[in-house]
Amino acid sequence: MRKLVKVLLVDDDEDDYYLTREYLTEQANWEFDITWSSTFQDAEHQLNHHKFDLFLFDYLLGEYTGIDLINHAQRVGCDQPIILLTGRGDAKIAIEALRLGAADFLVKNELDAEKLERCIRYALERTAVLSALKLSERRYRRIFEESNDFLFISDLRGNIKDCNPAACNLTGLTTTQLKALNIHDLIAEPEFSALWVSITDQVLEDKEVTLRVDADTEKKSCLFSASLEYNGDQPYVQGRVHDLTARKQMEREKLFAEKMALTGRLVRMLAHEVRNPLTNVNLSAEQLEMELDNEEQKFYTQIIKRNCTRINDLISQLLQPSNTMDINLIPSSIHQVLEEALATAHDRLTLKRIELENNFYEQDVVLPIDKVSLQMAFLNLITNAIEAMEEDKGVLKIQTRIQNGNFQILFVDNGSGISEENLEKIFEPYFTKKKNGMGIGLATTLNIIHAHRGRLDVRSKLGSGTTFLITFDI
Repeated sequence: MRKLVKVLLVDDDEDDYYLTREYLTEQANWEFDITWSSTFQDAEHQLNHHKFDLFLFDYLLGEYTGIDLINHAQRVGCDQPIILLTGRGDAKIAIEALRLGAADFLVKNELDAEKLERCIRYALERTAVLSALKLSERRYRRIFEESNDFLFISDLRGNIKDCNPAACNLTGLTTTQLKALNIHDLIAEPEFSALWVSITDQVLEDKEVTLRVDADTEKKSCLFSASLEYNGDQPYVQGRVHDLTARKQMEREKLFAEKMALTGRLVRMLAHEVRNPLTNVNLSAEQLEMELDNEEQKFYTQIIKRNCTRINDLISQLLQPSNTMDINLIPSSIHQVLEEALATAHDRLTLKRIELENNFYEQDVVLPIDKVSLQMAFLNLITNAIEAMEEDKGVLKIQTRIQNGNFQILFVDNGSGISEENLEKIFEPYFTKKKNGMGIGLATTLNIIHAHRGRLDVRSKLGSGTTFLITFDI
């Protein structure tokens, strides 16, 4: 069965129209449905209102030319092949037509059925290939644009040539800013350069890296994949950066919750076992004190009672991080809670001559919070920062900001910092490096932040200070 091809034939010479039509009807491979336009204006109307598979345009169309008609066809979005028919072989006309998108051109006085058949076959096949390529490109571009992963294309040195919107969301940078960077600028690991070199020999698949989102504070754990590709004989690198931060955060929170539950059960059991005999000791001391007349002897019973009270208070403190916070979430000002926490810590800051730098977001942010417990969490972080800094040399920076649709609070100090070994342990209950510390401050703080559906991250380097980053969804 012959394929039906709808043709728009534009020619103001009726004799030439009939001759071209005769050549078309002689074709064995196609059946043509021919529409004839004898004027430029009628051809415009046909282009605007009807769909065709093939166009044959005469070059001379009164005061207009076939070039003008090709321009109009491009403006209205015609993707089908256009063949220009000329009365003489003019190379300039041919080049201009091809530049504007014509598939081919034919000289009328050299035209015959065989040449027309060959030209039409080439034009239709070429258009089919280009259409398939455009469809493939649209599909690729859609995947590229809509992916939630950071997708990029770079040269062999890592200079970013193209990236998708997810790259901007992940890094907080614009497309222009990213294209001015090298992929090495975004990866924190020093050994990444050696890994990148190996891309010429192997495909990099799911290598865990740290993405440098903010030079001073925030970094993200990611999986990095990349491969070497070729555009003709020109090599380039296409890669993917998949954000693992949320998953790792969930894993840490789950592990922390399991540790807290286990620790809580152990502490409650010990508290119960200690408090029972402690109550008996206290009652016995009170009974003995009532029966004694000698004040010197009563002095010793009072020592026993005071220490029983102290032991009971210590047990209550030990139970604190394992207890679920009873919080009442009410929309309140975050900045107000911060200022109240700073007011409470004012004396400590003054006595140690710590410089305070506040950089609050220009607009106040109201979130559902429990003011009392959140102030306690802020105060714990401020107190830890004060204790980590040297007298008269410390600088405490507190900043609030909106980033990637989240509200963030940063507590940055220039204190002694935390070793990498201890960084993963600081939120564990009863872990402390302080001489008189109990190791419950940060555990309690983390519990409070989690109860507010927030995240608490820490970045630190021994001898270079510490940054605590609190993130709340808005």
